[in-house]
Amino acid sequence: MQSNDAASSLIQVEQRMRSLVTHDVGVAGEAAVLHLSAGGSRIRARLALHACSALRVPHDQAVAVAAACELLHNASLVHDDLQDRDTQRRGLDTVWRRHGDAAAICVGDLLLSAAYGALAPTGAAAGQLITRMHQRVGTVIRGQCDDLALQGAKLNSLYTYERVAQGKSAPLLILPLELALALAGRIDAISAAVEAGSLFAVGYQAADDLDDVERDALNEEINIVAVLAARGERQPREAARALAIERFQQCLAAAARLPQDSGQLMATQARRHVAMLTQTRVPA
Repeated sequence: MQSNDAASSLIQVEQRMRSLVTHDVGVAGEAAVLHLSAGGSRIRARLALHACSALRVPHDQAVAVAAACELLHNASLVHDDLQDRDTQRRGLDTVWRRHGDAAAICVGDLLLSAAYGALAPTGAAAGQLITRMHQRVGTVIRGQCDDLALQGAKLNSLYTYERVAQGKSAPLLILPLELALALAGRIDAISAAVEAGSLFAVGYQAADDLDDVERDALNEEINIVAVLAARGERQPREAARALAIERFQQCLAAAARLPQDSGQLMATQARRHVAMLTQTRVPA
């Protein structure tokens, strides 16, 4: 997909998302549009659009799955902000801070429902895609519940840390590739997408934790640096950086196995994170 085509497709995704949350829903729709208007990388939409283009999925179906994946992600952000009591998102007050807890629940639910509605243009394939999306959403919910249950705990299990990180983040990174592969009839390649997305999620979470060590300690949230310190690592920050780099590099290998370069954008993102982690010296 050429850059102009990609930009045009992203505009169509934005329009599709807004149209789905503004039909006769009042204040909740207005709050959802404001949340979506705050921006973001739209990486899940871009993963879907790129994979669909590489796999020659029809354009209207590509826009549909891209919008569905972004709406799901944003629904999770609205609910996460409420649960974590975060007051800022992308430079604006979060939905619960602006409109209250009850409204935030409604906005998150609206975005979640809209995600399923976004798949309507996929026609006969919609049933299969909805089933796959529901399964990934279920995994996200389980991961979030596991994460909340561990708040305040003194975690020293790297296995548990990675399992929770995968559960919270991987499904919505896997989903854009999975839906594209399903539409292209490449069910056989979904296992590689699962592996790539899971590894990327752990790498991203570990890298993100490096910037949030103090905040996470204050909020009693699990953090890879604290986990590694509890395991006896003498330089836990450096070990966390090494782990993130390793998972991103493993992601590259998994993404390379996806057909017709459909994993190229995920690989590009992984390389970018490796470059940033390699160039940035982690303080002791």
